[in-house]
Amino acid sequence: MTRSLNLNAFVANHLLRKIDKLNKKRKKEIIVTWSRASTIIPKMIGHTIAVHNGREHLPIYITPRMTGHKLGEFAPTFNFHEHEKKDKKSQKNDRKSQKNDRKSQKNDRKSQKNDRKSQKNDRKSRRR
Repeated sequence: MTRSLNLNAFVANHLLRKIDKLNKKRKKEIIVTWSRASTIIPKMIGHTIAVHNGREHLPIYITPRMTGHKLGEFAPTFNFHEHEKKDKKSQKNDRKSQKNDRKSQKNDRKSQKNDRKSQKNDRKSRRR
């Protein structure tokens, strides 16, 4: 559910204080935070914020296109590698689907054959 338009964007207070402090000093340091729910606001542009993904802090350089998004959107919490090649369950499912495909092809051939027979019988009956 989206946030009400009457309210401002949520930004953690401690994060806002750190950004204001760095803007006054005109310094660029990495800001470490666990606040994935904080919305990126224009004050943050140009800063590097290290967002926690559950295991480590991932540094994210804030650009103007990111405004309005949440910090957590740019720090994925898990990395999908790929399924195992020798996965028994998926091989079993593949065999089942191949078997079902063969059955359906066989049924299709039977129905086509029956259609041809019925067409042939219709022609014969018309000639009489």
